[in-house]
Amino acid sequence: MALKDYGDIRKIREVIIDHGSQFLANKTNKEGDSESAFDSFLSKNDNENILAGVKRPQTNGKIEKLYHTYKKSRKLFDDFYKFLDWYNSIRYHVSLDEKHYLQTPEDAFWSRMPDECKLNQFL
Repeated sequence: MALKDYGDIRKIREVIIDHGSQFLANKTNKEGDSESAFDSFLSKNDNENILAGVKRPQTNGKIEKLYHTYKKSRKLFDDFYKFLDWYNSIRYHVSLDEKHYLQTPEDAFWSRMPDECKLNQFL
């Protein structure tokens, strides 16, 4: 979804993942190497794969918070995409409070985006 929505604005350089089987290959070849479909996709798109530490939930804390909030409030939304819109564009996140008091993730995304990337949207 991020690639589809924002890939034209700025290249995604790094992806943080956990050690789940949906990301990593379960089997290795005779040389001990393995490559999952996800690894192949990242390589093809010149993205770096960053593995989260084992038993370190704070590494993926932002996504874990999203899932937690979704579980608490999903009855309020017709579908997951309406929840995501609310979560990213309407709901203020206290953790994003740096220069401005209370920002949504969308506000933070655009305020931290380099000007040349913003201009690329209109050219």
